[in-house]
Amino acid sequence: MKKFSKIVVWMLTVAAIVCLWYFTHKEHVRHPLKGIEITLTRDGERGFIDKNVEYQQIIKICDTVNNTDITKIPLDSVRKYLASIPWAIYTDANMTLDEILVVNIVECQPVMRVFNKDGRSVYLDEDGGIYPVKASYTPHLLVGSGNLNFKIVKGKSASVYDNEYAQSDLIRMFKVMKSVISNSYSKCCVKQVYYEKNNYELVMNNIDMKVVLGDDDNVDEKLMNMQYFFEQMQGSPDLKNYCKVNFNFENQVVCTKNKKR
Repeated sequence: MKKFSKIVVWMLTVAAIVCLWYFTHKEHVRHPLKGIEITLTRDGERGFIDKNVEYQQIIKICDTVNNTDITKIPLDSVRKYLASIPWAIYTDANMTLDEILVVNIVECQPVMRVFNKDGRSVYLDEDGGIYPVKASYTPHLLVGSGNLNFKIVKGKSASVYDNEYAQSDLIRMFKVMKSVISNSYSKCCVKQVYYEKNNYELVMNNIDMKVVLGDDDNVDEKLMNMQYFFEQMQGSPDLKNYCKVNFNFENQVVCTKNKKR
């Protein structure tokens, strides 16, 4: 009789545990999503990505109006959507134990904008990442333009090192512009790089003359020569007598005087 009682007690205990687990689990999975937290990382307050827009898109994917089961939140669909944002270089989405969907987005940091010969443009970051333009946000960056042949990214990111750009004018312009922003002097003084027939010219901020780099060979050395030249000529009235200065020649700077009227 004692043995039988122990068995009955043991069976009732197991049944109670199973019932408790069932109702607890059932109560948990029926809970709706309690919230969405988005962390957007970028340099400034404004940027390409609108946090409110992304929030509404995620709400729509999760269908929080009709979906009351936390286990049916389509995390994979949310992650796929986040990965499709062309200005995001990193995204992730995870569900916490508190039934909060936590989303992390890191925005790209372009350093230049390059226009092709048709007047359409893309943004490039320091690693050669390509990003589409956005009408509502235009950062102030170094500009590249001229007779450049390259395709335009439509709604997605890419890289200048991709096969479709490997032989284009874009990768060559990128390398020249990267040298410009890597030099502390030209980074502050140059506002535009212009390309025409394998010849690069610089548009300066405070100097009204053509500054010619020539081809894309030894650009770093040419920029150092440019810095030395303008620092030596700073404050000199003779600088106003020139309309063009050319740094394309080895060990010399060629200046062209203004035409006499």
